Amino acid sequence: MDSVNAERYMFNAMSGSSMIEVEAFQHMLVQCGASVVNATREWVANHYRWIVWKLACLERGYATQAGGKFLNVSNVLEELKYRYEREINLGHRSAIKKILEGNASPASMLVLCISAIRSSPTANHETEQSVEMCEDHQNMARRGTHSHVAIIELTDGWYLLNTLLDVELSKQLCSGKLFVGQKLRIWGAGLAGWVGPVSPLEASESVKLTIHINGTYRASWDDRLGFCKSPSVPLAFWCIKGYGGQVPRTLVGVERIYPILYKERFSDGSSVVRTRRMENEVLHLHNQRRSDIIEGIMAEQQKENFGLHCQSNSDSEEGAKLFKILEKAAEPEVLMADMSSEQLNSFATYQAKQEEIRQADMQKKIERALEDACLSTRQVIPFMKVKVVGLTSLCSRRKGHLREGLITIWDPTEKLKGDLVEGQAYSVAGLVPSNSNPDIIYLQARGSATVWKPLSPVALKNFEPFFTRRKAVLLSSLGEVPLASEFDIAAVVVYVGEVYISGNQKKQWVFVTDGSAWGSDFSEEFYNSLLAISFCLSNVDNYASAPVSHSLSGCIVGFSNLVKRARDQMNHLWVAEATENSTHTTCHNLSVNSHLKEAADIARKWAKDSVPSIQKLRERVLTIVGSSGS
Repeated sequence: MDSVNAERYMFNAMSGSSMIEVEAFQHMLVQCGASVVNATREWVANHYRWIVWKLACLERGYATQAGGKFLNVSNVLEELKYRYEREINLGHRSAIKKILEGNASPASMLVLCISAIRSSPTANHETEQSVEMCEDHQNMARRGTHSHVAIIELTDGWYLLNTLLDVELSKQLCSGKLFVGQKLRIWGAGLAGWVGPVSPLEASESVKLTIHINGTYRASWDDRLGFCKSPSVPLAFWCIKGYGGQVPRTLVGVERIYPILYKERFSDGSSVVRTRRMENEVLHLHNQRRSDIIEGIMAEQQKENFGLHCQSNSDSEEGAKLFKILEKAAEPEVLMADMSSEQLNSFATYQAKQEEIRQADMQKKIERALEDACLSTRQVIPFMKVKVVGLTSLCSRRKGHLREGLITIWDPTEKLKGDLVEGQAYSVAGLVPSNSNPDIIYLQARGSATVWKPLSPVALKNFEPFFTRRKAVLLSSLGEVPLASEFDIAAVVVYVGEVYISGNQKKQWVFVTDGSAWGSDFSEEFYNSLLAISFCLSNVDNYASAPVSHSLSGCIVGFSNLVKRARDQMNHLWVAEATENSTHTTCHNLSVNSHLKEAADIARKWAKDSVPSIQKLRERVLTIVGSSGS
């Protein structure tokens, strides 16, 4: 017996002449005092199905002790009476009933049981095409393209909901890791096809629950069905699947916090990312251009209105007549002194109305001019990136390489920006993963929707150390830094190149040294003493100034989050790339506690005593730049 044919199960009557089925139990329930209006055939059949399936499972699980003690007419009737009392008389509702009636969120954490497999994809369908079709359950449900994902039936023991699995869960079903009778702990589910409150007896085909692998876990066999009161166990960071849906909760350690960036979207669909400095420059220029246009229109409007009055349908009114008289009078003040209070009120009302018309007309002209100049409201959203690593328990068997993640936090709150600290571990709820590879997973977060809760020092002792403090790297030891790794350095700016166009990017090269590689061997000094840093900007951004000002030439500057690139063997240069996450600050603006402060002081002292050496390096850079044509 399974949950589907349990509804058709019939008991032998004591007389042996007939069979007892759903209609008979409905009649018995009514005889016990139930209302025919509430104890309908559909209501009884639904609960009869779940009661019979449950009792049959008990018979099967305890075969030697049961002997028909569980699955019998008396027990089924008692269960029906109990459910009628709970649901009809006391008004208690199960989890699925509350969700379908709109009084509970499907995203709440709940435990449901797999009662049937409606459809299962074949192995041939487990392809990347399936992934594309299943990224959005809601759209998929509206299109009716369910052929490549599994549909199962879940129950809370009282009602059922057909459920769409995402691609990863569908694979779990095909491999036998999901099966009938298994309990699942679900978080972050959605409803497809739900347009408003509906009875669970009417929603079996029209409404479907949508669940994803990051929010679905195996539950214990004895977990109570329905809503969960206890908080969820964090999902191990290495278990998070790309495009596997929202993550209920996970534990991460913050390795790096990158500066705030700003993304502007344009009307043609393109976008550009800027640093805070560039955003401030663009915003200032944008506001200045708007002000120039607005001031020009206001000046033009004043010229048009000088000595004139707006023609309107109200010229026959008292106020309009008085305006014309005063306009022609040699001494309007004298005339106004002789006016009655009614005349003064009429004149004031007319003036206010004319001013309102002028202001409305001017506002329309301003809006039209700003729109023509592409200076309407800008669509800019701030965001920040946080590099994290999954925490590993001291008792875990997964030792060694830790999985890294890069979280993009859109529109972060001021509180969040102040609370996040490098080296701190957090319990994070509400992350949404996008793509991933074996080394790193990319996740998205909303500042107000994602909850970051710091772990206590006591709790942190249960996990392996994950944090390496920032330190200033010297040019003499740059060879020890792995390729594509980030590093920080404080150095003297030897030369700031010009901005040039390369493909779809604007580029600028900056050459620096810190004196750490200078020794007794002059040729060796020239091989290791220069670092060329490449700065790139999108060619879409026509307003951005040069990334590095020429005024910084000769200054001591601290660079953070540079990415090491392959060494230029031809020109004997170290090479690094400044990404959108990189920052640079003059030594005067470095805080006392900055890890670059000491290195900057050392570089400044060396530069003060090494003017000839810096000049030779500059001449060398000019030779390199001249030969390359950059």
